[in-house]
Amino acid sequence: MQSQVDEISPVMVEVKVEVPWQTVQKELDQAYRKVQKSTRVRGFRPGKVPRKVLKNLVGRSVNGEVVNALVQQGLGSAVDEHSLQLVAVPEVDPAAITEGEPLRFTAKIEVRPKIDEVKLDSLAVERKVKPVTDEAVSKEIESLRQQHADIVTPDPPRPARDGDQLSVALQMSLDGTVREDLSSDDTKVELGQGRLLPEMEEGLRGMEVGEEKAIDLTFPEDYGHPELEGKPAHFVVKLKELQEKSLPDLDDEFAKDLEYESLEAMRSAVRERLETAESQRADALLKEAIVDKLVDENPVPVPPSLINQELHGATQEMLRFQQMLGQGPSLDEDIEKRLREESERKVRAGLLFGEIARRESLEVTPEEVEAELLAIAERSGKHIGKVRAEFSAQRQQLETRLLENKLLEYLRSKATITEGVVEAESDEEQM
Repeated sequence: MQSQVDEISPVMVEVKVEVPWQTVQKELDQAYRKVQKSTRVRGFRPGKVPRKVLKNLVGRSVNGEVVNALVQQGLGSAVDEHSLQLVAVPEVDPAAITEGEPLRFTAKIEVRPKIDEVKLDSLAVERKVKPVTDEAVSKEIESLRQQHADIVTPDPPRPARDGDQLSVALQMSLDGTVREDLSSDDTKVELGQGRLLPEMEEGLRGMEVGEEKAIDLTFPEDYGHPELEGKPAHFVVKLKELQEKSLPDLDDEFAKDLEYESLEAMRSAVRERLETAESQRADALLKEAIVDKLVDENPVPVPPSLINQELHGATQEMLRFQQMLGQGPSLDEDIEKRLREESERKVRAGLLFGEIARRESLEVTPEEVEAELLAIAERSGKHIGKVRAEFSAQRQQLETRLLENKLLEYLRSKATITEGVVEAESDEEQM
C-alpha cells in the first residue's frame, strides 16, 4: 500500500492511500470464498454456487465489506508509516472498487500538534498568602462555640430574634387557593441565616410562641421553582416552638472540653491550623498560576475534537451542579463561552504536560503507585488489600493524578516564584 500525507493545519492532515489491485483482488477472492460456503441457492450444491451468481446476489455487500476492511488496513498502515497521533475517528471519503484498478481513498485525520519547543524560562509567578489575623482566629473560635452550644428554651419566654431556632406551622395559598402540598405543620428554621425570603424572615422576627400571623410575599423571578417564580403568595404562620443557643463561656474550661490545655493553647492551635490551610490554598493557587503562565507562553494549536470532548464533560458537570441547586438546567451564552475557553486552555495544558513528560522522561513507577495506595490506606484506616481492590479499576486515573503532581512539581522548580501578601479587603468588598 502507498500513502501520502498532506498537512491541512497543525492539527489536521489529509491522507491519500492507494491499495494495489492485486491486494484488492486477493481480499475479494477470500470474501467470496467465505460467502460461497454459507450461501444456499436453489439448483446449486452447497459451496458450488458460481461467483457470477454470487456477484448478482451479494456483490454490493461483499464489495462494501472489502472496501471497509481495506480502508482500515490502509489507514493503519499510513498512521504507522508516518507516525501520526490520532485524536479522533478519521473522516473517510467514499471509496469504490473498480475492476483491475487500485483502490484509492482519502481521509482527513485530526492529530496531536507537533510541539517543537516548550518555553519554561519565562514562568514568573507570585505566591500570595493571606495573613491570619487575630480577628480570623477569634471568628474561628466563635464558630467552635456555636458548634458546641446547648439548645434551650428561653426562660422567661421572649419574642423571636436572630439566631433562634424555630418550629413553625406554614399554610400557603396561591391565587386564593390553599396548597396543602406546599404547606407544613412543622418546619424548622433558624432566623438570621439568610436562608428564608426576606419577607418571611422579617415576619417571623418578633413573634412569640403560640402567636399566629399572616405574611404576604412575592417569590423572586429566579426562585428556582417555575411554578412559584414571580407569583404572590399568602402564608398563615404559627410559631409552635422557640429555642436559643446557650454558648459556653470562653475560658480554659471550654478549651479543655475540646482537649486543649488552655484557652491560649487553643488560640495558638487554631492559628496554626488556619495558617496551614492558608498555605495550602496559596500553593493550590500557585499551581493554577503556573499552568496559566505555561499555557499563555506556549500557544500551541488544539484539535477541535479534544476541546469538544472536554467541553461536553464540563457542560454535564455544570448542569448537574445547577440541578443540585434547584436551578435550570440551562446555560446562557456567557456560561457556554466561558466553559469553551476553559476547556480549550485545559486541553492545551494537557498537550504541553504530555510533551514535557516525554522530553524529561517523567513517569510514574509501580513503586510510586504502591506508595500512594499505602498512604490512602493509612489515611482511610482501610486494609491495603481492600484499597488495592477499590483502585484496581481506577489505576489509570490514579497514575494520571500522580503524574500531574510530578509535572507540577517540575514546573514549580523551573518557575521564578516571588512571595506576596493578599491585600486586606475593604468593607465595601466584604459586603
